Amino acid sequence: MVQIRVNHDKLAKALNVSDIDFFILLLVINLIKTFGHRYGKVIDAVSVAARFAVYLTYLEEGNNLRRTGFLHHVEPRRVKEIVSEFDSLLENGGSLCLLGSVEPSYLIGFSYVWLEKYSLKNGELMTQLFNLTESERLILEAGFPKNIPGCLLLRECDVEDLIRDLHEKAQSLLHESKRTAFSDALAEHAKYRLLASETMQEIKITKETSAYLLLKKEYSPKGRQARMQTMVQDLTRSFQWMYSWVDGESGIMRGIETLEIQEDRKEEALQELDQMMRIWADKYHTESDGSNIIALQFLLGPHQEISA
Repeated sequence: MVQIRVNHDKLAKALNVSDIDFFILLLVINLIKTFGHRYGKVIDAVSVAARFAVYLTYLEEGNNLRRTGFLHHVEPRRVKEIVSEFDSLLENGGSLCLLGSVEPSYLIGFSYVWLEKYSLKNGELMTQLFNLTESERLILEAGFPKNIPGCLLLRECDVEDLIRDLHEKAQSLLHESKRTAFSDALAEHAKYRLLASETMQEIKITKETSAYLLLKKEYSPKGRQARMQTMVQDLTRSFQWMYSWVDGESGIMRGIETLEIQEDRKEEALQELDQMMRIWADKYHTESDGSNIIALQFLLGPHQEISA
């Protein structure tokens, strides 16, 4: 059977939907088709989210069942059931897990930590953590790609230690109820993501021993599904920031710039922008207790007018 590739965006736009409807359509389409979530699970997740919105209004309206029902066209009896559901969840320390996430966001720092901890010093060999003869070393290094970062080739235990350190640092910033313990399964998943994204490469020294080579200075998911997972994380973060911006909270900066760049200079301009961001971040970054961490996230693409 021949599988036909349907352009979801064009088909959805052909239905003359509004901007918010278009966003919802693409979100649900990708939850089911790209991430593989079951139809019934997605329906349940949307239902839970809608009930949670009612619960939030109930709290904001001073626990007024009738007022909440009036605002959301829900019978007070049903509002009472929803309130009871979430009150019980909070009292028992439950977790509001609708669909779940699969991509550890801290992997973006993996290359930087590797370079910081294992950069080559004067006279050091990339293979010095391995007991190799001179001929074995030369044969191994001859197979290395060009223009790779100057750092040590790592053992499997070293890679796992880096992942563990990143995981534990990320977990320390979360509330205790949201933290997850480091595990072998989590380490294997993180290693798979790093290999699949071609951030690092596994090299077999012997049947029992693997070496890991850092291929690039940044982690970027490879493949459509991996990029979709990252897109969901970026959109979630952007939504949270935009709500803070709407509420006038400090520490939030929104900006947009439109310009024209000649096609033959576009790649040069993008590389320069990336370098500028790195220099800016290096200039102002300081190691502390993690209480003042900020994130800079941007997306560059063709200009489009968005209707109100």
